Amino acid sequence: MEDFFIENTRIDSEIGDGISFTVDIHGVAHRFFVSRETLGEVERTLLANNHDMVASFERQSDKVKQAISNTLKFGSSHNITFLKTAFFN
Repeated sequence: MEDFFIENTRIDSEIGDGISFTVDIHGVAHRFFVSRETLGEVERTLLANNHDMVASFERQSDKVKQAISNTLKFGSSHNITFLKTAFFN
């Protein structure tokens, strides 16, 4: 897995119910989004509020990085890439 850092993490209701963030890969910023539903499926729990969702995102940071790596094998969007549950496996 590539070594990269998740940056600019924020709840972004304009995109959907979830968290958006950027990752710099070889000098290029890539935008990603993971939904509350996806994080809940990864943790197998209901994330009732934004605090629970942010805490889940932090707990699952290694799995989020793995999902990013899995997604990049197929290419990423020039706008935003949505991480789905399948990429966490």
